[in-house]
Amino acid sequence: MKSFFKKIGILSIASFSLLSCDMNDDDNQNLNPFPTSNELNALFSEAINSRKQVFTIDASTTNYITTTQGAIIQFNAGAITLNSTPVAGPVTVEVIEIYQRGDMLVTNKPTVAKLPGNNFEILTSGGEIYVNAKQNGQQLATSGYVIQIPAALTGGLDTDMDVFTGEFLPDGNLVWVQQNQWDLGFGNSAAPAYTTFSANFGWTNVDKFYTHPNPKTTINVIPPAGYTNANSEVFLSLDGDDNSLVNLFGDPLTQTFTFNSYPAFPIGLECHIIFISEENGMWKYGIKPVTIQENGTYTFSAGELNTASEANLVQIINNLP
Repeated sequence: MKSFFKKIGILSIASFSLLSCDMNDDDNQNLNPFPTSNELNALFSEAINSRKQVFTIDASTTNYITTTQGAIIQFNAGAITLNSTPVAGPVTVEVIEIYQRGDMLVTNKPTVAKLPGNNFEILTSGGEIYVNAKQNGQQLATSGYVIQIPAALTGGLDTDMDVFTGEFLPDGNLVWVQQNQWDLGFGNSAAPAYTTFSANFGWTNVDKFYTHPNPKTTINVIPPAGYTNANSEVFLSLDGDDNSLVNLFGDPLTQTFTFNSYPAFPIGLECHIIFISEENGMWKYGIKPVTIQENGTYTFSAGELNTASEANLVQIINNLP
């Protein structure tokens, strides 16, 4: 009998130990309430993928693709190639179009120009377009195609616009590089539009440099405790400009966000600083209205943060002044 109870006791201790291990494992998994970079990037990827439009064309003929918002992409016959040879038959074309700052934010496609010397400037967009083509899953190339974007999608024609193409920095941020060799057409009075040639697949943006009469300064943004440049992003929305969104660059040493020490923000600029992260598959965000001060530092606290779905966040950002 003593042996029986001894065995029961041993089994009970073992069971308790196993249960304790399981509980400790769960506790360990919940010790860090902050998201990983992968969880935040998953939200950006989901937003990008949900905006992809897919078309099938015959590459051996001239094709005009009209997007859901009215942009037109023209491929001449033979313009899509594989190993420098025109392909024939059905080709799958993917298109993404972005016009407003809410969509720019959730896709992480802001309007920042890269200048010589690794400096950056603020842009205002007349439309961001991504184009790519594959055949049977194989990546294709192109000798060029034409993009036409209705000017009405971004508030009307602005003849100060120019052509930029997208370039990804080592940290994954997309910036825009001016392409002076390509002319930008402006349509006609009946149908004002931005028309340009693109020589490669990828991102093309119609933009102009943001102008302001005041001297420029740098700013720093401090995220809430527990958030870093790996699991959060900071953007800046310019009051009165629906088609511009600036991203700040995270400094892993100071865990602050800035513009690479380059003075790009006009003193006195009225804007909204937007903190972005992830929480349980939702967007975590905070919005702070500010007037830019010389060498200003702006701090977010955990109490300023809220959560929203993608659709709600897009609407919130688009509704900013």
